[in-house]
Parts: sequence; structure tokens; C-alpha cells
Amino acid sequence: MDLLKYATFKELLLDNYEYPDLEQIAEQGCANCCPSGMIYYSETNAIYDHFCHDLHDIVGDYISETGETPKELIEHLNNATTFKNKMVWLCAELLATEICHQQNVNAFN
Repeated sequence: MDLLKYATFKELLLDNYEYPDLEQIAEQGCANCCPSGMIYYSETNAIYDHFCHDLHDIVGDYISETGETPKELIEHLNNATTFKNKMVWLCAELLATEICHQQNVNAFN
């Protein structure tokens, strides 16, 4: 996966995963469905390093909308590798949910 060709994490998801893959990520979570390109720490850490500002904006928006800080992030603040992994997975799940919802809304219009 060539990260440099993507301006945003959402672009990466839309270009690399079909709707059924995104639906699986949204419903089952990355830890359960193991999406290609986001399995190993080396992959998720590279994604985090490239999109860190975008990822923090996604989580910041989530916190603003829900008033909740995802505990899976707080639990891993003491380990950069697992924190980066959890950030990427959480953002993939949030965006996959958003993309699938939007496609479902568009299907009914």
C-alpha cells in the first residue's frame, strides 16, 4: 500500500477496500476481521505515522460528538506501538461505519 498517494486516511480506505470489506470492519472491528494492510504493527504504525494528524482529528471529532474518550486508546498510552495500532483500527472502524451509513442513505434516495 503506497501511503504517499493518499491525502487522507478516508481516501486510503475508499481506494483499498470494497463496500463488503468496509461493512465487515464497521460491524466486526479490525481485530476480528483482519483487513489486509492493517494486520501487523508495522503496517498500522506506518499508517499512523503518515496520517497522524488526520487520525487525531477523527478521534477528536468522535469525542466532541459523543463526549466519550475511547478507553482502548487510554489503556495503551504507555506503549506507542499498540497506541498507534489502536488509533488506526478505531479510525478505520469509525470511518467504515460512516461510509457504510452514507452509502445506505444514498441507496434509499
